[in-house]
Amino acid sequence: MAATKFANGARAAVVLALASLAGCAALDEMSVAQTQRLDEGEFYADLGNAVHQPAGSTVLVPVALDPELVTSLGYGQRAGEFAPIVAAMNQALQAMACCRYVASPTLPSGAPWVYVGSAAGEFAPAEAGEQVLPHDQFAPMVLHVSKPSAAWSQAMAALLAREGAPYAVVATLAVSQYPKGREGVFGKKVVLGTGYEERIEFLTAEDKLLEVLQLTGVLVDVQGRVVRAGAEGILARDTPFAAQVFDVGKLLDDRTLERVLTKERRKDLPGEPPKWEVALGNLVAQLRGDRAALRVP
Repeated sequence: MAATKFANGARAAVVLALASLAGCAALDEMSVAQTQRLDEGEFYADLGNAVHQPAGSTVLVPVALDPELVTSLGYGQRAGEFAPIVAAMNQALQAMACCRYVASPTLPSGAPWVYVGSAAGEFAPAEAGEQVLPHDQFAPMVLHVSKPSAAWSQAMAALLAREGAPYAVVATLAVSQYPKGREGVFGKKVVLGTGYEERIEFLTAEDKLLEVLQLTGVLVDVQGRVVRAGAEGILARDTPFAAQVFDVGKLLDDRTLERVLTKERRKDLPGEPPKWEVALGNLVAQLRGDRAALRVP
C-alpha cells in the first residue's frame, strides 16, 4: 500500500515537473514575441508586469524610424523624406513637461519592435495570420511586440538608473496598413487612433487596406522590460478605385510626407493642431496611463 502511494506520488511529481517545464517553455516562447487581436478602436495592450496606475517620472528617448521601413522595397531609399518629421517630433518631446528627454542615449541594437495594423498588412509578422478566424470577412487589426535583446534591456535599465526614473517611452515612426470600417449604410471610415477617425471616399474597394503613417511605442520598466505597447495613426491614404481594380497599392509619396508638417491638421480639435503632434502626445499619454493628458474631440 505504501509502495503504491509512493509510486502515485512519484508519478504526480513527474507530471507536475513536466507541466512546469512546459509552462516555462511556453512563457519563454511568449517572451520572444507576443501577438494579439485588437477590436475596432483599440490600439494598446498591457504586457508582462503591466502598470495599473499612471506611470511616474518617465524618460523619453528620441523617435527613430522603423527599421522594417528602412529595408522595405517601397520606402527603403526614402529615409530622408521622413527625417524632417522625426526631427519635429524630437523637438516636441523635449518640450513635454511630463517627462525627461534624453537626447543621445547609448543603446545597442535590439530595441523592441511593435507592429499595429491589419493582420494581412505588408509589414505584418507571420504570427499575425494566426489571429484571423474562419468567420472573419476581413483580416482583423493586431498588435505584435517583439522582446528587446538582452543587451538593449540592460542598457535601458542602466539609463533609467542613471536618470533616476522608473520608466521610459520609446517611440518609432512607421508605416502600416489599416482596414476600412463602415459608417452608416453607405459610408466608410478608418479609425486611426485615440478618439480619431476619418471618412473614406465612397468609391473605394472595401477589402483594400489603407496606407497609414503611424507612431508605435512601448513603455519600458526599470528592468528594461516592455510593460505596455501601442500605436497612434497620423494619416491614411487610399488607392484610387481605378488602380484598386488592378490590385495596385498606394505608397505615401513625398508630397504627402511634406504635408504632414505643413498641411495635415486635426480640424476636430480646438486650434486645429498638426496631426503628428496630437498623435505623439496621445501616444506618450496612453503609454504612461495619463488619460488626463489625452487630446480627444
